[in-house]
Amino acid sequence: MLERCFDADRINAVVNDPAVRPHVGAPEAGDLDVSELVARPEHWFLMGDHGGFMLGWSAPETREVHTFILPEGRGKWADAARAAMINYAQSHGTKMLWTKIAENDSHVIRYARQGGMQFTGDVLETFGKPYRIYRMELN
Repeated sequence: MLERCFDADRINAVVNDPAVRPHVGAPEAGDLDVSELVARPEHWFLMGDHGGFMLGWSAPETREVHTFILPEGRGKWADAARAAMINYAQSHGTKMLWTKIAENDSHVIRYARQGGMQFTGDVLETFGKPYRIYRMELN
């Protein structure tokens, strides 16, 4: 379903898709280029037929999750992909996943919570907007 991906062009195409880009960072910054992140071995990009995830190293055994799924993958495929991502992270030594979500992205918050993420109570300002911090411990 998901596999580690090193194809920055493929990842960039999904991240910059008009249905995805508004939910990945500050849209006013224009198109993103993840090439430098893909080239760094501590960051993992997991991709499938309809998009995927970046698991960015942030501390030992801890990764920040970024999600980029195309509209045709939302729903059952996205739920299965999330489970595959969590399994991959766990099987590669990750003990904690975390993410930051804009307060007005209710569908993203719902997706994260359905996967086991919990609001920490912390809010971080990024790109001039408040983002809620969610996390989950992996066994």
